[in-house]
Amino acid sequence: MKGTLSLVLPARLENLQAFLEMAKETAAAAGLGPKKVFRLELALEEALVNIINYAYEEGEGEIRILCASDDHGTFVTEITDNGRPFVMSAVPPPDLTSGVDERRIGGLGIHLMKSLIDEVSYRREEEENVLSLRISLASPDV
Repeated sequence: MKGTLSLVLPARLENLQAFLEMAKETAAAAGLGPKKVFRLELALEEALVNIINYAYEEGEGEIRILCASDDHGTFVTEITDNGRPFVMSAVPPPDLTSGVDERRIGGLGIHLMKSLIDEVSYRREEEENVLSLRISLASPDV
């Protein structure tokens, strides 16, 4: 991958801005337009806040973010943590038709990420969660 940059910090809210700034700067340097950088920032913030709030039941862990362009014209952001497993595919789609008071809690963040990013995928590698966010560098900046 080209232009690879990574950052590892404790999974704390006070580190959120450092993660977001690194990803935004790397994405812009790779050629992602301002609208796509903003979409990446929103999706990344959603993912990071969930990791910070829910991945580590006891104590504290780390989050690693890797940003790079691949050989297929895609900007890739990988978020890795060694918190408890989170199987994204096990979360049912959110109910977008019922009133707010009638909806089940959960699932909106995943829906948001998938609506902002070209491809969102999750895998468990050994003892780590890896969430990948991919955005095409070639498509229009919308």
